[in-house]
Amino acid sequence: MINAANLQKPFRTHKRVAGTMPFDSNIEFIGIPSTQEVIWFQYGNQHSFNTVPKIVLKQLQTKFFSDSPAVRDLAKIDATLERKIEIYTYFCFGDADFTPDVIDGILQPSENFRHSVDCISLKWKTKDITIGKTVLNSRDIKITDLIWNGYPDKYIANVLNITMSTYDYHRRNLYRKAGVTNKADFINKVTEERIN
Repeated sequence: MINAANLQKPFRTHKRVAGTMPFDSNIEFIGIPSTQEVIWFQYGNQHSFNTVPKIVLKQLQTKFFSDSPAVRDLAKIDATLERKIEIYTYFCFGDADFTPDVIDGILQPSENFRHSVDCISLKWKTKDITIGKTVLNSRDIKITDLIWNGYPDKYIANVLNITMSTYDYHRRNLYRKAGVTNKADFINKVTEERIN
């Protein structure tokens, strides 16, 4: 079984992780941060990455090869192609969450998982961080991280080297993307959508 200490983020609700129930045919990939290995769940059973169904592995491989920045970054690793695909999967789908990564045999879009704040995968074409189904740009992600970590607005504007009025514009735009109107609701949304 998976060791909870290996998971990057704690489970925040009583929902079930996708694929962990005996009747759940969907697949959930779960990354192990210390090794960047991936296990997967389906029908309540845990499997090692080397047993991913061929149809799913082919989709992962196609997605990987379509992303030249990911291919370039992972080419620096001395590993087999299968291991590079596993690392790619880790960076795109490494979070244990409640939305399946494979539904009815179809690979879903990457999830809001980051190995670290400045995760290498943020430069990849096939990796997006979203809030309210809206893709966040790098400035949005930086502001989100700073707000979520409790920094005051004036400090955030200073870190970004922008005026307070410019920061207010970006913050309001970010709240609009999240579908909220205040900081507390924004932090809740960030937590709910597992952005941090």
